[in-house]
Formats: sequence, structure tokens, C-alpha cells
Amino acid sequence: MKNLGARISWLMAGSGAERVVAFDWIRGRVGSRENPDGMRSLIHAGLALTTSCAILDVLVLWRHDWMGWGVFAFVHTIWVAAFMVASVLNVGFLETPDGVQMKGLGGPNVLTLIRGFLLPTLVYLIVAGDFVLVVFGYALLMFTDVIDGWWARRSGGQSKLGIVLDPIVDLLFHMAVFVSLVYVGQLGPEVLVLALLRGGLLIVGTGLLYFWKGQVRIQPTPLGKGTGFLTTMLTIALLALAAFAPGEGAGSWVRGLRTALTILLGISVLHVLAIGAINLGRPPVDEGPASARPGEVRK
Repeated sequence: MKNLGARISWLMAGSGAERVVAFDWIRGRVGSRENPDGMRSLIHAGLALTTSCAILDVLVLWRHDWMGWGVFAFVHTIWVAAFMVASVLNVGFLETPDGVQMKGLGGPNVLTLIRGFLLPTLVYLIVAGDFVLVVFGYALLMFTDVIDGWWARRSGGQSKLGIVLDPIVDLLFHMAVFVSLVYVGQLGPEVLVLALLRGGLLIVGTGLLYFWKGQVRIQPTPLGKGTGFLTTMLTIALLALAAFAPGEGAGSWVRGLRTALTILLGISVLHVLAIGAINLGRPPVDEGPASARPGEVRK
């Protein structure tokens, strides 16, 4: 029974059996912001991505006869500006997990920014009903989610900025996609409730851990990886049916995929609650002792 409990704990929280890189986000010392090379690299990458987004947006709007161009341009501009401001304010995290300052943003972080910057474009295509582009765009952007982590581990380019930025972008990405699919009728309202509930629990829970315990540890979990992968595959399948097999003929497949996505999101909500219970059971830590166990945010 004890071994079974340990295996369940590993599955839910990733502790014990498998060592994974984590980043402690500690109140009061979030890294020095005196990194001019890193700041320059971040700004250059941001400008290049902003220009690329503008060109892509023009092509997308032209394809859809400039439908809602004013609202789309305003929202995308605010979104990109917010991303850049948040990244610049946290450029102190542009260092390795053991605290060595990095002079460049690095390819993995650029891929994460690409996924974040292009989210409004993907949402626009969903609302416009252009599912042929949506399925390929979604699959490509989710591939960047896989490749950025692999690239960082393979090249030794893991950074605190990436460890923080990646789960935030993933959370926003999935919430926006599910809300958009519910809006156009591809998913039911229960998916919207579960997606918003999961996102709210993660945001509020992280805030409580940060302000109450002083530390937040960010790292993936086995169950989080598994449900994330299955959710991505099922979403791609649903988008592919909407793009290439619309109508009543694929009705049973669509209903099955919707049900499976609802179940997976329900499991994800329970997973977040379980992680919260595990972390709330740990005593608050001081910033001083290196051996203290921090609160953890996992995905």
C-alpha cells in the first residue's frame, strides 16, 4: 500500500521517482535585471516577431476580406505589447536554473514567444471558421511546445525565463483555443466551464502559494504531460474533422471527441486540486534554508 501511494504521488506531482529540473520563484529575489545583453536580445527578438505577426495578420485579413480588422488589430497589438512588457520586466530570469546569467534569449525561448505572439491570429481563424488553416496552425504551434523543451534540454539552454514563460503561455493558449471553439459551437459549454475552472485554479493557487509560502516551484508532472498530450491529439482530430469532414457524416466521431475532451479536462481539474492539496499540506518555508521544500506549481 505504501508503494502504491508513492506511485500515485509520483504520477500526480512528479516527486520522488524522477528528478526533473524545477525553478523556485522566490518572493523578494527574482533575479537581477542588470542584463543588458539579454535585454537587447529580447527586444530584437520581440521586434522581429512583431513584424512577422503584422505581415501574417495582413495575409489572414486579406484572405477573409478584412473581416473585423479593426478589433483584431487592436487586440493583437495590446496582446503583443503586454507580452513584451511582461518579458522585459522579468529579463532577470534570463539565466540558467543554477543562476548563471545568459547573454542571449535562445532558440527555445523564441519558440515559446512565437506560440504566445500568434495566439490571437489562431483565435481569429477559429472565429472566422477557417478550420483548414486552424488545424495546421494549431498542430504547428503545439509542435513548438514539444520542440522548445527538447531543444533546451538537448542544448543545455534551459533558462528560468523559459521555465516560467512556457507554462504561462500553455495555460493562456489552451484556454483561448477552448473558449474560441465553444464560441463557434465546436465544443459544448461544459468544456468552457472546465477550461476556465482549471485556469482559474492554477492562477489563484499559484498566487496563494507565492504570497503565503514565499516560494513557487514550477515543473511538469507525469499526469500533466499525459493529459496534455492526449488533449492536443484529440483537439487536432476535432479540428481536422471540422476542416475536412464537416456535416452529419462525422457526427458520431465529433461527439466522441467532445466527450473525451470533456473527460480529460475534468481529470485536469482534479489533478490541479490534488496538487493544491499536496502543496497545502507542506509547511510554509522561509527564504533562507536551502533544504526547505517549496510550494510547487506543476502542469
